[in-house]
Amino acid sequence: MTEQLREIGPLRTLLAYPPLGLISDIDGTLAPIVPRPEEAAVSPRSRALLSALVERGVRVALITGRALDVARTMLALEGVAYAANHGLSLWLEGREETPASVAEYVSRAQEVMRGLAGLDIPGVTLEDKGPVLAVHYRRAVNEGVARGTVLRAIEALPAAQAFRLHEGRKVIEMRPPLAINKGTALAALAPRLGVRAVICLGDDATDIDMFRAVDRLREGGLPGATVAVRNEEATPEVLASADYWVEGVPGVEWLLQEILSALPPTPP
Repeated sequence: MTEQLREIGPLRTLLAYPPLGLISDIDGTLAPIVPRPEEAAVSPRSRALLSALVERGVRVALITGRALDVARTMLALEGVAYAANHGLSLWLEGREETPASVAEYVSRAQEVMRGLAGLDIPGVTLEDKGPVLAVHYRRAVNEGVARGTVLRAIEALPAAQAFRLHEGRKVIEMRPPLAINKGTALAALAPRLGVRAVICLGDDATDIDMFRAVDRLREGGLPGATVAVRNEEATPEVLASADYWVEGVPGVEWLLQEILSALPPTPP
């Protein structure tokens, strides 16, 4: 059963395997949930602690549903790797990597975007993320009605049938039907970052793929731990899929500080 993480003890053994990999979601984990997705921001304390961890040699990677340019702007921190659009784009060593199979979906997504542009539902917004299109209904007066209307509009668009639908927190995403997700992104990043242990943080249903990827890494001999972030929108499935949980962004800030304080001294 997942237990609340109240002190760093259960994770301390992972810190003895430098370099440690700290892999995290952004929204709801490092950035508080807000009504308008475009107004979300990584908390200043989270950013400062991540910067300090990078300076201490921790390999930090953020895996997010955000577009790459948005994710990098939200943190604005050098020395961090990214997997954006649920792993469709990677940012490593100062350059972007996007599989060739993803490129064709950019123009298709634009076609779907044009087809949905006529949707006139108060509180519903479209987000263009390159090969991914997201429809947010968080601010709709009746979220259930808005969701149903959006799904029917998508079903009526022939161009939308080229995509796979995924639902997250009050958002419907159309993603390329490729075997890429946050879990495959974590599995790809861990060896390339050269980490010898992993701590993974997340709060959304899509983060369960990351937690499962850590489970597989552990089966292969790489030490790791998963920490769910409990908030008003975290589902029981997310909490149940992790080893531990912390309370909201403040809990993440606490954990980052604890990790920083518990890191072995840097050799002179």
